[in-house]
Amino acid sequence: MNTRPDELHPKLRTILAAPENPNATPVEVQDPDEARQEWKADILAVDAPAPQAVGVTETSFTGPAGPIAARLYVPEGSRAEAWPLLIYYHGGGYIRGDLDTHDSLCRVLAHETPCAVLSVDYRLAPEHRFPAAVDDALAVLRAVADDAARLGIDARRIAVGGDSAGGNIAAAVTLAARDEGGPELRYQLLIYPVTDLTSDTESKRLFSKGYLLNSMPFYIASYLGPDGDGTHPLASPLLAPDLTRLPPALVLTAGFDPLRDEGDAYAARLAEAGVPVEHVRHGDMIHGFVSLRGLLDEADEALTDCARRLAKAFA
Repeated sequence: MNTRPDELHPKLRTILAAPENPNATPVEVQDPDEARQEWKADILAVDAPAPQAVGVTETSFTGPAGPIAARLYVPEGSRAEAWPLLIYYHGGGYIRGDLDTHDSLCRVLAHETPCAVLSVDYRLAPEHRFPAAVDDALAVLRAVADDAARLGIDARRIAVGGDSAGGNIAAAVTLAARDEGGPELRYQLLIYPVTDLTSDTESKRLFSKGYLLNSMPFYIASYLGPDGDGTHPLASPLLAPDLTRLPPALVLTAGFDPLRDEGDAYAARLAEAGVPVEHVRHGDMIHGFVSLRGLLDEADEALTDCARRLAKAFA
């Protein structure tokens, strides 16, 4: 499905039409730490205040290569005996993003659902290539399921989710959990996920320049490295031969997103495999829009809708 330029949200059209900073350093030539700090500052600059009626605990879990930092959000007020839990994997092209870049988003989901949310600071590329991020994500899921009672979590109501690269990791975790003996998951929340690292789609050809996500080939190369297998199902869930017996899903896509077509395709394949799936396309939005809470009312509207669907799945 093609998309006309005049269908782009007017506010985004204005923002994207502004001249680029001629002194900006492309991410492809930045030092990884420099790229991370710059992107964090950019994200925080376009964020908005998030609900504060959420308790926050810094924690960590034992991972395959050492401790994995995480942040647990629990709604304040009426205390559930055991909270349902969303384990959230942040976006950032596999090379950026951390607990702070997605703090606001996780607070909104915890408050609006309501549920506990655990944000995971998985290892990043290029220092740690595929499957390091998936290994960390799976290790945290298993640790939480094994220790749910102490954490005040209902082990029967655990979901995974993420945006962009984090959506890819969440989808990979559902496949690994299904094939490797659990734990059983209640739901998967996939916000404009990467689903195929090998694809050449119409949306990539149309929106790979000028629509915020400009460096996807670099991100993929950083994640896989020179010898990585982009066809592996845990790298490209869309290429998995079997998508049956996966948890119900919400797949959110954006009309002006290079990842639109592979997200659409993943939702369709889940449905064909008999997985209950809700596919919501925000036709006038760009990649990353749910993080633009300080610029777009639609960001909070989309997150509130995600929370409503997540609450229904937990009910």
